[in-house]
Amino acid sequence: MNPPNQDAHLYVQSHVMHNARQLQYIRSCFAAIAGSAAGILGLTNLSGFLFYALSWTILSTLLIARTSRLNKYFIQGYKDILFDGVLGGLLSYILFHTLLYGLVHLYQ
Repeated sequence: MNPPNQDAHLYVQSHVMHNARQLQYIRSCFAAIAGSAAGILGLTNLSGFLFYALSWTILSTLLIARTSRLNKYFIQGYKDILFDGVLGGLLSYILFHTLLYGLVHLYQ
């Protein structure tokens, strides 16, 4: 049997869910912007994925720098900021990359 979380009383579930939704919104919008930029720039193959990784790293760094005391707002702290939503953001990135790449580089 797993022991109960000793810090569970420190968090209000509705506030934790609100923070997670806000983080997901920020990540989705940023992935769409990064995918649009990569599509317009014509980044393909490995350079496109490296651009996504770089943009994800920059956004995570900015979020960590902006948020003091991560453990107060997120249950898992840095893990929530760094890793949650990576694949969902990648799908949004690919969607917007494909759309803008097709619009801009269609006749080249």
